[in-house]
Amino acid sequence: MRLSLVLFALVLLTGCGAGSGNRSRVRVGSGVFPPAITMLSPNTVPVGSPGFTITVVGDNFGPDALLYWNGAPASTILVNSKQLMAQITNIDLQTVGLVPIFVRTAGQNSNTVDFQVSIQ
Repeated sequence: MRLSLVLFALVLLTGCGAGSGNRSRVRVGSGVFPPAITMLSPNTVPVGSPGFTITVVGDNFGPDALLYWNGAPASTILVNSKQLMAQITNIDLQTVGLVPIFVRTAGQNSNTVDFQVSIQ
């Protein structure tokens, strides 16, 4: 009888797996899908441009999602599990070339996507 009560209490405290449906990461078994970037907006700006907000669209962005611009973390705001926005400064836009961007969340990195800082 005591064992049944303990098990029942554990189920109540931890839940039975039926969540609210508002999950930031998709789980399959014990694994977690890594984040993935599918689109950047904008995906290019001219060198020397003023700072701007970049929108990143993808999948599996969690509440701790952080955009990395050329290997350095950027100020990031999570919109939802499929979209985030990050501040890119004018200092980040002083050199022409491709800038690698990725998102880190839940200890996992997304694919890397190149952002183009173009010649004016």
